[in-house]
Amino acid sequence: MYRIEEFPEVWVDACLRSSEGRLMFLSAYGRDGSLMQLMAALDLGGAERGGADRFHLVNSQGARHPVDVNGTSRLNKHTGRLPKQNLFGPLSHMWLFDKTLQQEDKANRIAWVLQHAEVPAVEPSLATGNSLPALNHGVMSDRVWQTLVRLSPVALLEHWREPVMQWCLDKGAIDALNDPVYPALGPVSAIRVSLSDHYLTFISDSVRSGLLRA
Repeated sequence: MYRIEEFPEVWVDACLRSSEGRLMFLSAYGRDGSLMQLMAALDLGGAERGGADRFHLVNSQGARHPVDVNGTSRLNKHTGRLPKQNLFGPLSHMWLFDKTLQQEDKANRIAWVLQHAEVPAVEPSLATGNSLPALNHGVMSDRVWQTLVRLSPVALLEHWREPVMQWCLDKGAIDALNDPVYPALGPVSAIRVSLSDHYLTFISDSVRSGLLRA
């Protein structure tokens, strides 16, 4: 668990940030008043007294991880209560996440795939792009492929999966949200699937060359 340095009564078990350090996903716990105080400060922003546009997550070793918010208009929020029979008393669970994580942008061919990291996934291969066997197995890789199939403006055959996903990895069309400067914190992972016109050229050229066969 990570505590929020500026809001010490709020604890976090998972956080995702963009390569610029911007908040993409946060899973936080606290009493209702503490979570409301956090949201009120983020809504105000850094320019207002009592507001905040950045906070720091601190782990048990004291390492600090900055998280930039810069406005909450792009964020959605869900909350729930923990069962009363717990060791810490009445606590609520709050999820904050960028709205783009929820819906596929079919017009621009962009979508996100989120997964609890305890489920078999493909983060090592996605981070390095050099471990194709790991990419082709597991719940996460199946969901990435299914997302790619939905986004693709041309129909994809199942036996094209290996070369198509390998090309997407090599070109960054499939990319894990796990920047070295702003790594994923806690048991959560996210993968961005984005298909440009270069993808269409690759499919067309690969069919003509015989790399992708009917």
